[in-house]
Amino acid sequence: VLVRVRAGEEDPACPACEGILKSDTISFGQPLVPQVIERAVQAAAEADCLLAVGTSLGVYPIAAIVPMAKAAGAHVLIVNAQPTPFDEVADVVLREPICEVLPALCGMGR
Repeated sequence: VLVRVRAGEEDPACPACEGILKSDTISFGQPLVPQVIERAVQAAAEADCLLAVGTSLGVYPIAAIVPMAKAAGAHVLIVNAQPTPFDEVADVVLREPICEVLPALCGMGR
């Protein structure tokens, strides 16, 4: 997939299911898309588990989904190199490299 992205394909299809592979991220300076924020808030309210990976959780309004998810009963796992404002809210905080944590969580660890 990375070869296709590097070749200029903006939203490549998944080779397994043909779904579009596109990150739904917002970079600094980009406007917030209200529908994306609404979907995130709704997902946080319905989640059993919230993974916050590689984020300082210092940018609002999206950082507010951590306490929202926790208040709704979700387990919260934070994976970040540095402390975040929500570490004490989290059930688990891991200060390990993301490239090691995510494969282990997905059962693909070494």
